[in-house]
Amino acid sequence: MTTSSKKIKNSSASKLKSDVRKSKHNYEYDVYQDVWKLNADYSIKFSLLAPLKLTSQFEANFRLALADYASEFSPGYVTSIYINIRQLFAFGVTDKIMEEHVINFKATLEKNKEWKLGQVRSFILDWYEKEIKGVDKKVVDLLSSIKLAGTEKGKAVALGCPYSGAYSFDEQVAFISWYVDAYSLSQITLTEYAFVIALQQTGARPIQLRYLYYCDLVAHTEGSITSFSLRIPHAKKLRADFRESFQFKDDINEDLFLVLVKQAEQSVNYIEDCYNTKLSESQKNTIPVFLNKKEIAKISTLREFYEVQANTPDLLCLSKSGADNMIRNIARLCPLKTTRIKTEGIYGDLHVNARRFRYTHATNMAVLGASAHTIAEELGHEDTQHVTVYTEFNEEMADRLDEALASDLTPLAQAFSGTLIDGEKDAIRANDPRSRINNNDGNPVGSCGKFGFCANGTTHCYTCNKFQPWINAPHTEVLKSVISERDRKRKMGASEFVLQGHNRSIDAIKVVIQKCNARRQELEKEGTLNV
Repeated sequence: MTTSSKKIKNSSASKLKSDVRKSKHNYEYDVYQDVWKLNADYSIKFSLLAPLKLTSQFEANFRLALADYASEFSPGYVTSIYINIRQLFAFGVTDKIMEEHVINFKATLEKNKEWKLGQVRSFILDWYEKEIKGVDKKVVDLLSSIKLAGTEKGKAVALGCPYSGAYSFDEQVAFISWYVDAYSLSQITLTEYAFVIALQQTGARPIQLRYLYYCDLVAHTEGSITSFSLRIPHAKKLRADFRESFQFKDDINEDLFLVLVKQAEQSVNYIEDCYNTKLSESQKNTIPVFLNKKEIAKISTLREFYEVQANTPDLLCLSKSGADNMIRNIARLCPLKTTRIKTEGIYGDLHVNARRFRYTHATNMAVLGASAHTIAEELGHEDTQHVTVYTEFNEEMADRLDEALASDLTPLAQAFSGTLIDGEKDAIRANDPRSRINNNDGNPVGSCGKFGFCANGTTHCYTCNKFQPWINAPHTEVLKSVISERDRKRKMGASEFVLQGHNRSIDAIKVVIQKCNARRQELEKEGTLNV
């Protein structure tokens, strides 16, 4: 075979490979094509790698790592990374990035240009974290400890890195607020909402959530009090088969439980519609909360569904690529910036990935004094050797948390984003009795302006931008109820991470009470107060 024919064959083979993604600006690009058009102004041309001596496998791995960034970050930022990492590759990279490549690259940078290595560092650490081959472990250790001009010396990736480490308190609050609003505005689906809220509130691995079944959601009622539990399958237990062992999370947040139940019911309805049948309660229990609809579409009968489930049970659960695509889509849609990333005076995009929620969950526990054993148990580890990263710098983390909790950084007014109205007659859905929001005693406290299903309870309404509280409603009673519930959970040993949802609702209810008092004073001055 001639050299020319070999090139033609290789070119044809490469064209058979396809992986279509969307950029942060919603432009489609194929991972394996030469040009990625990210928006009207920025494109990435892989032909520029030709003068380098990269192996085809290394280049393929680099494309996969960069594709995740292209879906998550601004086109200008991704292009900048591509330009800077090509400079690093020029220092002899062939099939793996090694220590000497990074050292030689840094040696060429003046102090005011070390931000270039900062960009490259964040990208390489993310590349390694995703377990895509091409980065030597020693490079990770070097980049995690190296000091660059204008940046603090790195300690542990999980604690300090604004790209792949734990989220700050401000970032957590902002992200929660954003995805709740994104769901209420139908910008993300129920499935995406359920998956991200479960990642954020449990610290579980994506694979554990993918393997959840309907029966893993459990509600307990004692007297007049209902609590909620979640049974999460272990995913990395040695000698354990699919759903053979479980991790039990007791007293989980009601919002999380209601959302997961609604998602589970959606999956049940999907199966019933597919096979034109009504499932029994025992049959419902074996339905995955998150479905692999692509595989289910290949199955023609319910009997065949259960045969496939018996032989290859994980096949019918949401696939890894399906979960990854959901997180990529959320990252692409998320408009949030973070003050922890700043390049040439511009704040960077908030980096969203599943592993960061796990780091954050564990770091929050460590800040609040949880032992290594407790953290290991919460994360589903069999020992404590992998959790010391969260407990080594407790004093520094506590200082950071105290700073983040300062009132001037989290003003109370941000907690409530709805619209106060004088009464039901002023509501968007004034003629719809179903729009009324009642407290635990059945008394109305406001109206819902959403014309569709909401999976959250009354407490969450106060933090929803569709909520329209009435000025004369018993909001103080709701506040007392939420505070009482939060304190009850604290006494039962619930982590402060779980209690954050209550704290945010408490702040929002306080804002509503303040606004109601101010509005009543206005109406009283006008002589139109209707007591």
